[in-house]
Amino acid sequence: MIKNFTVFKRKLSHVCNLKPYKDTKWLMPNGNPTGLFVYNCVADQKVPVILSDPHIATWYSCGPTVYDSAHIGHASCYVKLDIVQRILKSFFNIKLVTAMGVTDIDDKIIKRGKETNTNFKSIAQQYEYEFWLDMANLNVEKPSIIARVSDHILSIEQFIKKIIDSDMAYVTPDGSVYFNTAKFPSYGKLQKMQDCGEPLSVLKRNKMDFALWKGPKPGEPSWPVSWGEGRPGWHIECSAMVSKLFGSQLDFHAGGVDLQFPHHENEEAQSCAFHNTLQWANYWIHVGHLSVKGDSKMSKSLKNTISIPELLDKYSADTFRMACLMSNYRYPMEYSDQMMQTAEETLKKFKFFLKDVYVYVNNNALQNGVYKDKLLDDLQNVEYQNLKFLKSDFDTASCINNLLSLMSNTNNIIKEKNGEYYPVPIILIADYVTTVLMKFGVTLKENTEDSVSNSIIDTLVDFRHTVRLNALTRKDKELLNACDIVRDKMKMIEVQINDSNKTASWVFTK
Repeated sequence: MIKNFTVFKRKLSHVCNLKPYKDTKWLMPNGNPTGLFVYNCVADQKVPVILSDPHIATWYSCGPTVYDSAHIGHASCYVKLDIVQRILKSFFNIKLVTAMGVTDIDDKIIKRGKETNTNFKSIAQQYEYEFWLDMANLNVEKPSIIARVSDHILSIEQFIKKIIDSDMAYVTPDGSVYFNTAKFPSYGKLQKMQDCGEPLSVLKRNKMDFALWKGPKPGEPSWPVSWGEGRPGWHIECSAMVSKLFGSQLDFHAGGVDLQFPHHENEEAQSCAFHNTLQWANYWIHVGHLSVKGDSKMSKSLKNTISIPELLDKYSADTFRMACLMSNYRYPMEYSDQMMQTAEETLKKFKFFLKDVYVYVNNNALQNGVYKDKLLDDLQNVEYQNLKFLKSDFDTASCINNLLSLMSNTNNIIKEKNGEYYPVPIILIADYVTTVLMKFGVTLKENTEDSVSNSIIDTLVDFRHTVRLNALTRKDKELLNACDIVRDKMKMIEVQINDSNKTASWVFTK
C-alpha cells in the first residue's frame, strides 16, 4: 500500500503525461496501482488501473436484448471482452466479480411477441437460452452474476424515486419519468458532445433529457410504482442493477462502442446523480464494431448478419478467437473469409509447432540433450515483452506476433539436419506458448468427429514420411507423386500434413 497516495498521483500524472482534470473530467481513483494501463474514453487516453484492493475488481457488461438470435457482431464483442477478463484474471491475478445485464423487457421484445402472438416473457426466455448456448460454443465464460431486468423492478423503482426526490428527474403527465440533463453539468463527458439526443417532445424539458421510466401503454406489460405505473427505460436498468450488486463505485464497465452514447453516457449521469458522486464507473471498456465489407457495422437493420451457428459450421471457435486476438479490441474488425483464413493459418502454425516439438523431443536421436542459453534468453525476453504488451491496454496482437517469432526461431533449430538436441529449452518454449494461448481462451482442441482415429492418422503419416524420404533419396518422381496424392486426400478429410526432412506432423484443419 502506498502511504502518500496524493504524492504518488502527482508523480504518476507526470510520468503518464495525463491531461489535467479540467480537460479530461476523469478522476484517478484512490487505491492500489496494478501496473496496467487501459484506454478511457473520458480521459481520451490510456490511464492507470487503480483498484481499492489490488487483487479484486468489479466488472459489468451490458448483455443482450433478447428479442432475436445473436450474430457474429455480438460474438466478436463478447469474445473480446472474454479475452480481456481472462487477461486480468490469468496474467495479473485479479479476482474479477463479473455481472452481465440481460434486457428481457424492451420495445423490440414486446413487438416480437405481438408479431408472433407470444407472451413477451417466452420470447425473452427463448432467445436468452439461445444466447448462452452460443456463448458456450464460443468458449466465452459465463459471468458470476446474470442480472435480468424483470427480476429487479423494485430496485429500479427505488433508484428512480431517489433521483426524482433529489430534483434531478421529473414525472410527466403520461406517467413517464425523464432525467433532467440541464441539472447535470458533466453530461456529455463520455462522448465529448452536448447537442445530441432524441427530438424535443412536449413531455421533455430539454432535448438531451432521456427516459428513466416509460408510462403505460394499452396492451403492453407494466408494473405499479409510487408515481403511477409503466415499465423501465433502457438506461436505468443497468444503473439500478449494478448499484444493487456493487454499490456506488464500479471498476470496469464494458460493452460495444455503439453503447458509449447514449447508453453509457446516460448510465454515468443517472448513477452519479443517484450516488451523489462525480464518477461512477472508473474504467470504460468499449469494443470496436465488427463490419462486413462496405458496411459500417454488422446489424440486423442492415440485413448483413451472420449467425453464430453459421460461423461455427464453417470455422472453429478457436479460429474466430484467434481473429479477435490478432486485432485490437478497441478498433473495428472487418469480417471476411480472407480474415478468417489468416486466423486459421495462424492457429495451424501453433498446432504444427506443438506437434513438431512432441515429435522432436520423442525422436530416436542418439545424442544427449543439452541446454541452449540463446533459446532460454529468447523465451525470457518474449515473456517480458508480452507482459509489457498486455499491461498496455491488453495488446494481444503484439503478443501473438511475438509468439510466432519465437516459434519460427525455435523451428529453425528443430529442423536443423545435424543440429544438437535441446529438449529442455524447447519443451519450456512449447509450454509457454500453450499456456499463453489457453489463458487467452484458445482451447487447442481438435474440432472434428471421432470417426477418424488419431492413432491411425499417426501411423499413416509416419509411413508416408518414411516412403517420401526414401523417394527423395532415390529421386523417385512416381513415388513422390503418390505421396502428394496421399497428402491431398488427407486434406480433403480435414487433415493437413506438414513435411520436413526430420519428421512429419499433422493437424486437423477445422
